[in-house]
Amino acid sequence: MATAKELPSGSWRVRVYDKETGKYISFTSELKGKAGKNEAELMAKEWQVNRKQTQKKHTGNKTVHLCVEEYIKSKENLLSPSSIRGYYIILRNALGDFGTQKIGTITEKDLQCWINENVTKYSPKSVKNQYGLVSAALKQNHIHLDFDTIRLPRLQKAEKRIPTEEEISKILHLVENTSIELAVTIAITLGLRQSEIAALKWSDYNGVTLKIHAAKVPDKNNQYIIKNTTKSEASTREIEVDTLLKKRLDRAERTSEFISPLLPESVLKRFNNICTQNGLPRFTMHAQRHGNASMMLAKGVPDKYAMKRLGQSSPNMIKDVYQHLYASKEKEVAQTVSDAFSEIYDTKYDTDSKK
Repeated sequence: MATAKELPSGSWRVRVYDKETGKYISFTSELKGKAGKNEAELMAKEWQVNRKQTQKKHTGNKTVHLCVEEYIKSKENLLSPSSIRGYYIILRNALGDFGTQKIGTITEKDLQCWINENVTKYSPKSVKNQYGLVSAALKQNHIHLDFDTIRLPRLQKAEKRIPTEEEISKILHLVENTSIELAVTIAITLGLRQSEIAALKWSDYNGVTLKIHAAKVPDKNNQYIIKNTTKSEASTREIEVDTLLKKRLDRAERTSEFISPLLPESVLKRFNNICTQNGLPRFTMHAQRHGNASMMLAKGVPDKYAMKRLGQSSPNMIKDVYQHLYASKEKEVAQTVSDAFSEIYDTKYDTDSKK
């Protein structure tokens, strides 16, 4: 609580900062001594209580839609353009009638009913992201609900389709001399993200290494922009190119300042067409990044170095690839164990030693 100060005149004054106007408000008592101090502080306290109640009433009249929109705007300069774009997609498509409700009237039941409705239209991961955005916006507006009682759909871990060594070899041959040759070769041999590949310029290549320091991502209006930072500090890196990639880079025509001038979705579309026409699964470009990680782990590259090359700040992706490798070898392991026990069983048992 603000403390009153005695003025030269003997009066007492309290100054309170008003966050809404950005100015100080003064409360002065003409009484002398302790009585004046108490009166000034009481006036200030009453104003603060009334202000808080007014603000709470005003805040409570906001709709969920407005509340979420204000939250997104408050984070626009802090989060990546792709994150903000994802938030706006949720704002436009996922709130439904729930978006018109006043946040001051919301109960846990209302929030749960909205989640239950969206479960029938969206994946568990999408619903979780939608709830995360809405709950954060409500908390920002000091809406106190028992969020621990809210139940979300269980996430289903999807099996990632990672290309085998044979498929990688086939892909590298199929994309040769095509418009996506460099983009796909970089994804496979260096494990770069799509956004990183799209932002690479010829000035980032010195004949030996590639510098990764930017990303091309869609903004909230779905327009591609160059972001002069990568996903994380670990993602800003310099990687030595391998022999195959160097050969393809050195012979390429430099028709643009960008090594791969096509937009990410155009690269993916052409890549999918090549896969389909040649009997391969419709791999994502990100699957080539996982394929690169899989190759490094299979060849015994330590996690620390694999993470550095991939620009990973956490080992989560490495762990996912490990699980994939283990799953692919389950039959091989099972057969090895089976053969071992068969060999033990078939070994001549020396019954004489038991006599």
